[in-house]
Amino acid sequence: MKHLQAKVELEQYLRRSGVPFSILRPCAFFENLDDAANWNPLKKGVVRFLTVHDCTYCATYDIGRAAAIQFRDRSAWLGRSLDVIGWQGDLNQVAASLSRVSGVPVRARLAMPIFLRRLFLNDLHHLFLYYKVQKGPRGTPEEFKKVVPHALSAEDWFRFHNRYADGTPIAA
Repeated sequence: MKHLQAKVELEQYLRRSGVPFSILRPCAFFENLDDAANWNPLKKGVVRFLTVHDCTYCATYDIGRAAAIQFRDRSAWLGRSLDVIGWQGDLNQVAASLSRVSGVPVRARLAMPIFLRRLFLNDLHHLFLYYKVQKGPRGTPEEFKKVVPHALSAEDWFRFHNRYADGTPIAA
């Protein structure tokens, strides 16, 4: 995980350097639940992801909102970091959220078998292993919502996104 190791080293360097900084640490993006470029288009009745295990998620929209908060009050955020975590759950909970929003039953499926993830998406494979042992952002949705009160949950994100890959609306 060279890019994650680089982030850890950069954060340590910034803390030692005296350079003014604030840091946002996002987790898994909800947008990856509908990512045709990575062979994962969102389809009616099924949701796929690269892990079925408990995972922390955020909307890229919330990353922007958190950045705006940090920029508006630079002195309060100087030298601090914020884990951007809007929601936490496993893939079955993601599927239940989509089912509640869409009104149709939704199956949870791996986007690809783990051995193929390791073989073809080795960097992402190790990213999930990294997060699984909690070396990644350690915050909670509750902590993040103290800063961004209306951070998107899985249901909120499906309502916000409101389309399947083919353009059909999600919400009935």
